[in-house]
Amino acid sequence: MSDKVIPIVRHVPSRAALRKSFSESNYLVVHLIAHIQDAVKGNDDRFFGLCDELRGELNELAGILIDYVTPGFLDDKYGRKQNLRTLVLMVSHIELMFLYAQKNRASVMHYRREIDATVEEFLHCYARIAESVVL
Repeated sequence: MSDKVIPIVRHVPSRAALRKSFSESNYLVVHLIAHIQDAVKGNDDRFFGLCDELRGELNELAGILIDYVTPGFLDDKYGRKQNLRTLVLMVSHIELMFLYAQKNRASVMHYRREIDATVEEFLHCYARIAESVVL
């Protein structure tokens, strides 16, 4: 064994860089959910790609929050970690309702209302997370 220890230096971004990353992710999440709603209304083929992109952005946002935000931010005491998981599940629910609407044309309006309700709940849940972020 060597007596020499090589320290590992972790690069921690500045507060300004974190704010910028969070703000970019925030912008993308809000716009992607709006594009998903538009894709549902127009039976757009981009729908599933948009959902995948939204899931990826939520994962990136979770990474920002887990690594760099105030310690304890994602403690289960406030349920924020669970809320991030819930957002990903909501995206899957929207996809499922879209598939049901494609399969059962007689109930398209019912499934679209369900998608709209899920999008509203998504935005509400996401807003609660976003307003509690202090970078």
